[in-house]
Amino acid sequence: LSQTNLLELRAIWREDQRIPSVASRRAWAISRNADPTLVNSWFHRRKAAAKRAGEPIAPESYELSLES
Repeated sequence: LSQTNLLELRAIWREDQRIPSVASRRAWAISRNADPTLVNSWFHRRKAAAKRAGEPIAPESYELSLES
């Protein structure tokens, strides 16, 4: 993932600590010429880190915006 992608993902996570739907993560990645597998992995690592830290993670997913 590019530095720009990582910065945007971090901002998304700070705003909403839920996991976006698989389809919306894929669409977000494709819209930014990023590998969807890497974007999925990024969200799973964030979720795992939050669980280890004892932070609550909402069970429902949401649609990730394609807007920059």
